[in-house]
Amino acid sequence: MRSLLLPVCLAAAFTLSACGGGGGGGGGGGGTPALTAAQIQSLTGLGPPAEAATAQRSRSPNISSRADSLILSTIYGETSHPDFPTFTLRALCGGTQCTLTEPRSGYSDTIYLSDFEIVHGPTQPLGSQYGVTAMSLKTRHMGSDFTSLGAWMDHSAFTVQTGRTSLEGTTISVGYGLAGGDLTGSQPQGSATWLGIMTGTPATGSGKGDRLLGTAALNLDLRHGLLLDVGFSGIKNIDRGAAHTTETVIFADVPISGRGTFEAGFSGNRIQGGFYGPGHVEAAGVFEQSNIVGAFGAKRQ
Repeated sequence: MRSLLLPVCLAAAFTLSACGGGGGGGGGGGGTPALTAAQIQSLTGLGPPAEAATAQRSRSPNISSRADSLILSTIYGETSHPDFPTFTLRALCGGTQCTLTEPRSGYSDTIYLSDFEIVHGPTQPLGSQYGVTAMSLKTRHMGSDFTSLGAWMDHSAFTVQTGRTSLEGTTISVGYGLAGGDLTGSQPQGSATWLGIMTGTPATGSGKGDRLLGTAALNLDLRHGLLLDVGFSGIKNIDRGAAHTTETVIFADVPISGRGTFEAGFSGNRIQGGFYGPGHVEAAGVFEQSNIVGAFGAKRQ
């Protein structure tokens, strides 16, 4: 069983690589009907969508061709197999590759940005904030069901993705955050703030697969050194139409590398991201904390 888990999850990652292309219906929600876009905007405080799905789709090939960064969160999985009900695949990412390891078996493999294909399905814009328009996508690919919630910006993309597939009679579901794009390649100069959107899903438990939306804020104040404060607030469960049990997630004093990337923590309490585009105009990445796994994208203000 263990030897089959990683290939299945990698297959899910490959097919889900619309990287924040967004689309149709709801996530988990315990059977609760999905909210309309207008209801989601009322719940989360997002404004009406600032762009159509076609605009993000048209940008995606150019962003993918320039991308020099791939970031994955830990992949959280559940199976119907009684001997292996849950599993995690820990990600170690650098440049355009990530090595995934299943800690109990030690089995690992490396995936590369070039392995990913873009899969677009029917896409639903949900709302916009600070120039970032969240999109939701549900699609079926290679016999498996996938959901993506995120956005293509101008130089980067981010998404939280969930997938469900079946292998030899065993049902396997996964959830994780994914981000990447065209890194600026240097440290920001001067104090600055980036604002945007976070997307997520509960990593484990009965709410796994529910879609979460909130505000992303990154603040760099050089008076305190080259350290980044990142906060996700107002987190709402858009499949249950209510505030999530954890409405605020904070990462303080995150160091920034010379290439303009940042990273802190370990699996389960971790953030990793980077600055993208000329003048560090965008920030994107993935995170895990308080049983939320997710991704974020923001624009310099």
